[in-house]
Amino acid sequence: MSGPTSTPLPSGRHNLPREFVITSQRDRLLDAMARSCAEKRYAEVSVADVVSSARVSRSTFYEIFPDKESCFLAAYDAILGRFVTEVIKACTEPDLAWPEQLERGIEVSLDFLAAEPAFARMCIVDMFSAGPSALERYLSAVRLIAAFVDGGRTRMPDREDVPQSIATMAVNGAAVVIRAEIVAERTEDLPGVGPDIVYSLLVPYMDREEAIDRSERYARRIAAR
Repeated sequence: MSGPTSTPLPSGRHNLPREFVITSQRDRLLDAMARSCAEKRYAEVSVADVVSSARVSRSTFYEIFPDKESCFLAAYDAILGRFVTEVIKACTEPDLAWPEQLERGIEVSLDFLAAEPAFARMCIVDMFSAGPSALERYLSAVRLIAAFVDGGRTRMPDREDVPQSIATMAVNGAAVVIRAEIVAERTEDLPGVGPDIVYSLLVPYMDREEAIDRSERYARRIAAR
């Protein structure tokens, strides 16, 4: 979540507009929240940890956020917006058939998580202990992804009888695999689980042999990058 606004403002007086100062401080707090959650569990993160990492005062924190949870949710929303935008863009390339769109979505998702380990841990591991609002955001993301996967029932031949619930079950199963890699501190290796996820999401909507073939081709392509 780092970027230009993550650089601390110069100390002392300056002529920057107050709106810019507040935005910069807010962005630094969001980045600090993600980093703090990556270093230890959300339940163990304190406001003191966040303000120390962001290099802002405690009073500044409370001018921007009422509590730790609201800062966590703002950080979640900020990075999730980028994540969803990139994945949707990959999944909706018009020249690709549904299986290729799904494979592209998986590839972009895993690459994004591997490149953003703080976000990955915060939003796939720590959100379970961050309260009902965080959990609802996670479940909303699962529903969004499952809705796309469920498109296989209508976009693949002779799959209309596949239960609608299969997509949600498959997406939740993929999330368990991803979460295990993050907890094991193998976040940067997440692209390596892509072939298994490709197979598990495709196999309800096509012949098993074709799903295996697609998974193997996906693995070769990822290995060749």
